[in-house]
Amino acid sequence: MDHDSTTIPAGYDLARGHTPEVLDLWMNTITSCAGRRSIGAILDLGCGTGRFSEALANHFAADVVGIDPSFRMLEQALAKPHSSRIRYAMACGEEIPLRSRSVDLVFMSMVFHHFNSPARVRARVQPRASR
Repeated sequence: MDHDSTTIPAGYDLARGHTPEVLDLWMNTITSCAGRRSIGAILDLGCGTGRFSEALANHFAADVVGIDPSFRMLEQALAKPHSSRIRYAMACGEEIPLRSRSVDLVFMSMVFHHFNSPARVRARVQPRASR
């Protein structure tokens, strides 16, 4: 879907926002899946309006790179107050502008169905080996 040709970005957070309790549930679930690994850098792939980026940065005390192919979704993310540990870049999952294994965790929510080549995305999102 080309979000830039719709009005979706402006109202996205109203329809898909999270309460602090729901974000805590997400962060605790991610923590339990990550195990005891040190998480210093996170890729928020398909970050959209950045609705998880701040929680990820705060919960893990990590640097977060939010990647999304939609200029207008990123515009919404950048308009929100956010930590200096978060940066956003426009790109698709098949062309992630990061070095391989440069992050400790790859987070994706409601994005898989947007990939043209899931296998190519998988090849690009290799996190660092456990430390």
